[in-house]
Amino acid sequence: MQQVRLETAYGHILLSCRTTVDDGLMILDRAAREAAQHGLTHQLRSIEGIQRTTAGETRHPRHGDQGAAK
Repeated sequence: MQQVRLETAYGHILLSCRTTVDDGLMILDRAAREAAQHGLTHQLRSIEGIQRTTAGETRHPRHGDQGAAK
């Protein structure tokens, strides 16, 4: 469980920077697989919530992000 928590936190941090979003999503996917494999439903729901939030931000850029360099 500790490894899933650490990977979740690390992946979440990586999502905060455009240049590391892909890495963060990859780490969250790995953490989600581990959580599901070990029956860690609470952690899995948390990871899925983070992923949904990230997907929403990708579709709806925050004010001030339009026109920013990629």
